[in-house]
Amino acid sequence: MAAVEGEFDRDLRGAFFNMAYSPFVILNKDLNFVDINQAALTAIKIKREDFIGRNLLDFFPYLKENERYQLYKDVLVTGKPVGFDEVSFHTDAGVLKFMIKAFKIGDYLGMSTLNVTNLTNTIDQLKTTKVNLQTVNDNLKRKNQELEEFSYVAAHDLRSPLTNIHSLLDMLQNENAISEAGMPVFDKVQQVAKQMCDKLRALNSVIALKTKSDDKKELLSFSKIIEKIKVNHAEEIVQSRTIIKEDFARAPNIDYNVIQLESILQNLVSNAIKFRNPNRKPVILIKTALVKERLVLSVKDNGLGFEPATDPNKIFGLFKRMHTHVDGLGVGLYVTNSIITNNGGAIRATSDINKGTEFKITF
Repeated sequence: MAAVEGEFDRDLRGAFFNMAYSPFVILNKDLNFVDINQAALTAIKIKREDFIGRNLLDFFPYLKENERYQLYKDVLVTGKPVGFDEVSFHTDAGVLKFMIKAFKIGDYLGMSTLNVTNLTNTIDQLKTTKVNLQTVNDNLKRKNQELEEFSYVAAHDLRSPLTNIHSLLDMLQNENAISEAGMPVFDKVQQVAKQMCDKLRALNSVIALKTKSDDKKELLSFSKIIEKIKVNHAEEIVQSRTIIKEDFARAPNIDYNVIQLESILQNLVSNAIKFRNPNRKPVILIKTALVKERLVLSVKDNGLGFEPATDPNKIFGLFKRMHTHVDGLGVGLYVTNSIITNNGGAIRATSDINKGTEFKITF
């Protein structure tokens, strides 16, 4: 019965050896190949008769001067298996790479292998792609910096002649050099010159914000920032009888750049006052909350509002304006959106005509 079980055991191991998906080989004490499974023959594209009986050095001559050859022999003596992460095998079709584990099996040396050629090639390709992407990213950063510098210089250089034009127009008006018939056209030219000067000034501010933004952050109190904004807008708040309500109980502080946070709240509060509804007392509710572990700031007013379906590109676009009956350039919300998105946040506006607007910022 024991003999039958032993024969069955050998047959089972033989079947496993031959049917295994990974390449296996067996060598004797002289490191000559005595057996090889079908997976190995397929991987290295060699005939069994060209393999059996040949020495390991016939296929890997460089191992003679390599410590790995001795390590294989040590396995036969000590019985302790050894492993190697990446071994190259050169064939007519190219270089194959294997992970190898050598172990003692009876009086023989067994080697189980894993073909990692595709994996290592993929890793090499990913490394190359990463280097290429880094190069592209560096080039894009350089181009963006050059473009921003050009924009700043162009806007700055254009501002001077436009300011001169505005001054010359004032001189003509002060000297009564414009006829009564030409005065309407002259007034239009003055308005256009002023608008261009204002837009260039605003554009310079936007470019300066993007190019010279300080990434330094500190723990800030929303209450203290709002108090500062109230002082800056004290006259407007009193004249408009605006009521500002605050609720920072759920999230009183934030780690942010102080100049950037002041700019965000200043723009939103200023807009809420500017676009108030003349038929009711302006009320601005500013509050914070934690939603899915992220801080959310809400600034809600009861002002003029705008169409609910308004395109966000119009709301937050540069020089885009929702209302034209009051002075403005359409820069504030663009700056606000830029600051928030550059810091990995998002801003969303919901509104309705004559009901008000709410801005929600997720930091």
